[in-house]
Amino acid sequence: MTTDAGAALVLSLDATVFGGLSHRYLPFEVPPGIARIDVGMTPPPRAKVGVGLFDGRGCHFSSPGFRGVYGSERHEFFVAADSASEGFLPGPIDPGTWTVLVPVFLAPLPTRLTVTVTLTRGPAAPPYRPGPAIGTVLETPGWYRTDLHCHTPASTDAWATGAALDPAAWAGTCRRVGLDAVALTDHNVVSQNLDLAGSAAAAGGDVLLMAGEEMTDWAHGHATVAGIEPLQWLDWRLSPFGLPLPERGARVADFLRRVEEMGAYVSAAHPFRIGLSWQYLAESVVRPEARIGGFEVWSGTWGLDDELSLRAWDWMLRRGWRVWANGGSDLHGIVDPDRLLAGLPTTVVYAEALSKDAVIAALRAGRSFVTRRPDGVEVYLTARTSDGRQAQPVGGTIWAGAGDPVVVEARVRRGAGYRLRLLGGSGPLARRWLDGDDETVTVDARVPPGGGFVRAEVRAGPGGRAPMEALTNPVLLRVGSPPPGHPPVRIAPPPPLPGPRRTVPPA
Repeated sequence: MTTDAGAALVLSLDATVFGGLSHRYLPFEVPPGIARIDVGMTPPPRAKVGVGLFDGRGCHFSSPGFRGVYGSERHEFFVAADSASEGFLPGPIDPGTWTVLVPVFLAPLPTRLTVTVTLTRGPAAPPYRPGPAIGTVLETPGWYRTDLHCHTPASTDAWATGAALDPAAWAGTCRRVGLDAVALTDHNVVSQNLDLAGSAAAAGGDVLLMAGEEMTDWAHGHATVAGIEPLQWLDWRLSPFGLPLPERGARVADFLRRVEEMGAYVSAAHPFRIGLSWQYLAESVVRPEARIGGFEVWSGTWGLDDELSLRAWDWMLRRGWRVWANGGSDLHGIVDPDRLLAGLPTTVVYAEALSKDAVIAALRAGRSFVTRRPDGVEVYLTARTSDGRQAQPVGGTIWAGAGDPVVVEARVRRGAGYRLRLLGGSGPLARRWLDGDDETVTVDARVPPGGGFVRAEVRAGPGGRAPMEALTNPVLLRVGSPPPGHPPVRIAPPPPLPGPRRTVPPA
């Protein structure tokens, strides 16, 4: 139904939804001369649905016409050429066929929905120009502390907490707790990335805000993506191989290919959390193109799901997969400003500079370890051949003959009272209780006939399930000679003093 109210056209779009984890598409026509589009839906009492919008460029997979989407917490928004609601992208209101998207999370009974679309006439506003991205914050190589899983009010579940941090508040929080960088990974939307330089400057600068997104496939798992460009967007309408494709959807390999084209870092988010697990692992066993490059083995406070994620990652390493571990807080809001939650845990990367390109390159190369908080335990792992001709840090590869000796060294700072474990593909190589706050443990290992790896963990107590304090990515051990052009990797020295660049308040 269409109502002409003079300055506006009011459309009513009706649909019946039933079931869950599906999408409804409601097209409508936008005539010339429209300056603003408002969309509203009264949420049904017995169903959970969201609402989003595609413009006239279409609603196919990865369409450039995507303007935004809400989960079940919000149901009204607007878009115009120069502005838009939180979570939505401003841009031209061109005539054509636009589409309201209704993600259906749960509708146990057939439920009637009415979506009201108001098209307001008026002169075209000047087009919105995104602010600049952040360039190089520091040109110095070093170990930089990052939180790779962060939410702003652009994620509707974070907005619903009433305590979500906007990008400027994230920058200020980073300066307060000792983080150098964060990736703003909101659920399926990218409006949080539109003015990163301005947001960082408002908080005093000296912080790298990286554009990101959490691809939130509500049916089959989530993946954080860090290091995209401000207007780049990644589609969530996926399903594992063997299941029917969602309408206008694709396979996870298509998603991963697009991330690769963007040069970003992608990681399966909280892969074993109940209800949010990464359900593409079985497919990745038989389809290498479905294997994700990163694995969030640690999300928030260490728990059973993190232990399961760690075991799954270890299983991948033992099969020779090249996949790197990381952590992130998945912070949706700070209710108590005195509690340190940002950077719980912290991924510490060795990058050639504090810049988006350098940090993403380091993450993609596995040059990182994860620690419980920004001022937590530090573990600097290296391996070298016994003749000294090769030496590699985390993320590096030692090439040698099967059975050749390798010297593994782990320097642990702030680890007094904790237990270090050095692990290989066949199990523990060494266990040590740490007495001091700066200890180096050295053990001898050998290159397995089929290749392998070494990695380190620091836990708060004995056994394999004690709370985690820090873990490293592996140094890979490969049988044979380095391939042609294999670049040498510089051993990154620990900073002169432990801890963040900035003073961190007591826990």
